[in-house]
Amino acid sequence: MDVLDLLSSAASYAIGPLLIIVPLLLYRWVTDTAAHWDLYGASREDNATLAGLLLGVCLVAATPLPGQPLSVEAVFNRGGPWDFGLEAFGALVLDRMEAAPGYLLERLVFDDERWNLTLGVAMAAALLAGRAIAGIVRQGWRLSAVMIAMDLGVAVFTAALTLYAVILTLWLCNRLNFWLFLVGIVMMQEYRYNLLGLFPRHRHFRLPRARLPQEIAFPTIRRRR
Repeated sequence: MDVLDLLSSAASYAIGPLLIIVPLLLYRWVTDTAAHWDLYGASREDNATLAGLLLGVCLVAATPLPGQPLSVEAVFNRGGPWDFGLEAFGALVLDRMEAAPGYLLERLVFDDERWNLTLGVAMAAALLAGRAIAGIVRQGWRLSAVMIAMDLGVAVFTAALTLYAVILTLWLCNRLNFWLFLVGIVMMQEYRYNLLGLFPRHRHFRLPRARLPQEIAFPTIRRRR
């Protein structure tokens, strides 16, 4: 029975770091597949990622986090606002992800006197709009509609992951003696053996090229004479 308890405890400790990096793996899979798709391309994926990063920074700036204003004591102290377990971390992430767009919109409308957030959102919108207009001119509006949807998907995913990464980093700093150590071991093993393809030096973490559509056919409507 002691052996079973030990195995169960070890499994729970191993599952925690894996669940933490699942959003990172999913993001890598989506962006790598998009960049690998010939109809979309790496340059367009980079443009959408940059726009999403700007939006993510604005979300981080507008979303209240535990212990604000942040300080070394608030982040690292035992018993502080960041001293909580894995379940509480998951609840915090879900709550902030759901509320972040509303916080950003409220700041843009009522509390952006220096126009910092407005400028960040405007730059992100300009990147996406410029790429969309260029695509419509070159590819037509039908194919561009699919590409614009991809742009928005990558940008939104990047913005959400930016907020997640900030919350994860602050929480791991408080868990320095345990969770950060375990996640670090997982990341080092992944970097060495590339089992999941998380790091960009290996480009196999994506859908195979043969499974990606090489062209998009749109139905044509024939007019009756």
